[in-house]
Amino acid sequence: MNATLVGLALVVGAPALKEGPKEVATVVGEWAVVESLRGGQPDGVMQTSPIDKIVITADRWIVVRKGQEGPGSEIAINPKADPPQLDFNVGQGATGIRGIYKLDGDILKICYDMNGSRPTKVESPPNTETRLMTLKRIKK
Repeated sequence: MNATLVGLALVVGAPALKEGPKEVATVVGEWAVVESLRGGQPDGVMQTSPIDKIVITADRWIVVRKGQEGPGSEIAINPKADPPQLDFNVGQGATGIRGIYKLDGDILKICYDMNGSRPTKVESPPNTETRLMTLKRIKK
């Protein structure tokens, strides 16, 4: 009986098992273009120059058309900003495009202004140069 109480005391007093590190949602991956708007209207990019997929790495944005990867753009991703930021062409001397994004499960919305200012909301208001791309993660 004493051994049972001692064993029970050890189990109750033992630290809880820790779960593995929680997986952090990331924009890194392969994405299909669902929609591309500019000024609140479809921008026609998928009709004039269809995109097979967009590949996002930790530091590159690569557009794949007709099975061929383009040279891509250097990017900087800041998931801790509010809203999270994704900036294009951040290399030496490059004029950057400053964007924001919203990641909701397997849907990624990226918003940037063609005039260079950073949007404050993930939207493409009418009569603006703000582009909003909606992407869906390609599962492997």
